[in-house]
Amino acid sequence: MEKQRAGNTALQARKNNGHSLSLFTLFGIEIRLDISVIIIFSLIVYSLGNGVYASWHPDWTPTVAWGTALLSGLAFLASLLAHELSHSVVSQHFGIPVPRITLFLFGGVAEISREPDRPKHEFLIAIAGPLMSLIIALVCSNLAFYMAGDMTMADTISAGDISVLASLGPLATALFWLGSINMLLAIFNMIPGFPMDGGRVYRAIIWAVTGDQLKATLWASNVGRYFGWFLMAMGVMGLLQGQGIGSLWSILIGWFLSNLATLSYTQLVTDRALGGFKIADLMRTHFETVDAAMPLPEFVDNYLLRSGQRLWPVTRNGKLAGTIGLAQVNHLPRENRSHLTLGETMRTLDHIDYLEPQTRANDAVNILVRAGDEPILVVENEKVLGLVQQSDIARWMLLHQFTA
Repeated sequence: MEKQRAGNTALQARKNNGHSLSLFTLFGIEIRLDISVIIIFSLIVYSLGNGVYASWHPDWTPTVAWGTALLSGLAFLASLLAHELSHSVVSQHFGIPVPRITLFLFGGVAEISREPDRPKHEFLIAIAGPLMSLIIALVCSNLAFYMAGDMTMADTISAGDISVLASLGPLATALFWLGSINMLLAIFNMIPGFPMDGGRVYRAIIWAVTGDQLKATLWASNVGRYFGWFLMAMGVMGLLQGQGIGSLWSILIGWFLSNLATLSYTQLVTDRALGGFKIADLMRTHFETVDAAMPLPEFVDNYLLRSGQRLWPVTRNGKLAGTIGLAQVNHLPRENRSHLTLGETMRTLDHIDYLEPQTRANDAVNILVRAGDEPILVVENEKVLGLVQQSDIARWMLLHQFTA
């Protein structure tokens, strides 16, 4: 699966890397591993070692079965990475940077810095992933049959007789499974629901025919939502029939795809509305600052309780030193508050996000979404020029549409 994410031109924006691990860099792309991968990796290894491989090879020892399952799980993650790298390499060929790839519970995300400008580029970037999965499927399957030394094995399996798999060795078994799962991955990703690869291919075709990217995205997103609902409905039916964990997985994937389709269309609409505007055009410029030497009780009585402002820049000698708000005050023991100053309780600069006024508004959206209801400072030369939060973007878009 490929997902576009807006770039970040913030002066200072801490990456939300607490849930992912940076592994290495390849083709100039940072490869990251989300901790949710542990879930899918564990499920794959367990289902193979305790079920699939045990049924295919009842004569295998537990060591061989679990060792082959572990090898298969690692190879599957490598094939997911190859899938996302193919998107990324094609994207970079068309001059669209890809800062990082993150492998996570539902597959992988190639974080493309911007949307393609032409439907042809969109089509080629999207189709690259399923093609890579298809190539991996064909290579692995043919290697497995070659290692088996039985030219009729493919025909036997095609006829539905999988007992012949018992003759495969551990490596050939892993290759056969990897080929099968990558074939399913290629087929699944080509379902024409945005933002799956097939949905992006579908969008590219509609875009080329109509010349309207927004309309094409809406149509493809609707297919993505409908397919997500279909998966959830199938999962519910499966649960009623007692099919267990497979049905729960179907519901989870369906919910994920349906929400992602809606969010992807919303993101494109937002990017269109905010295109050409900078964060300085949207920020709030009427706000108060407080001095680091101010006693905390004075701040609580005269500022926190008397104003609707959610976050106060704290200055020292006229320069920005940190921020203070309700969250920081609430975390302090009540008996200690009377002895503290804001400089002792504020959140310092190395623990906050802030933006430059020249930051493109649509580039700042992801930072504001991560911040939730908390405002973000807009800073230039250590001076606070304004405050901005997610609701400001929504209000600006509403007013912009109203006056258009």
